[in-house]
Amino acid sequence: MLGSEQMSLAIQVAAVVAPVAVYFLLLGLLNSRPNPQILSARSDFILLNAAFAPVFCVPVLNYFAASAWALPAVIGTLLAAAVALAPRRASNWVVYNITLPAAFRAAERALMAMGEPFDRRDRSLLLKGKGIALKFSAMPLLRNVSIYVEGDDQADFGQKFEGLITAQLTGIHTVATPMAVTFLLIATAMLIAPLGLLADRMPEMVRIITDLMH
Repeated sequence: MLGSEQMSLAIQVAAVVAPVAVYFLLLGLLNSRPNPQILSARSDFILLNAAFAPVFCVPVLNYFAASAWALPAVIGTLLAAAVALAPRRASNWVVYNITLPAAFRAAERALMAMGEPFDRRDRSLLLKGKGIALKFSAMPLLRNVSIYVEGDDQADFGQKFEGLITAQLTGIHTVATPMAVTFLLIATAMLIAPLGLLADRMPEMVRIITDLMH
């Protein structure tokens, strides 16, 4: 019984730690690319929530003793919340491996390629003659910049702007930062740790899998 409890605890720890480790691995890889990488804010939101959802799911399932209805109820609630809170698809982006000044310059060049005159005010680019503004916010620790479109006709503008700023980003050459290496090291350590917890239970797990296959 004790062995089963230990294995169950190890599996729970692995279920919580592994998605977070994969998230840090993705951050490390995104910040190690030779060019800035752009994601829709919606995709970035989904990746973040998928990584940390088990942190909340596992304790809830333990509380309800993993009853038959608990798992679908928890997953359904999380999915509904994610859909409700996720940013719009076509007018919000997160650019990784870039500084705020570089993101501003890339956005300005994209707007000039669109033939859109603009004014810069603080952390915003305001399109002249249109009720559209580009808002910028930076997270230096993750080395990313978020870009949000506010105003009218966001979807149409967003589709045109995304293609042009993506083209601008491909012309920016970057190098891997110490933070990118740190993310990769954290991810590696977090992926190895659960395996260490399960190492002494490996023969039992192999036996269970073998029995299921026969």
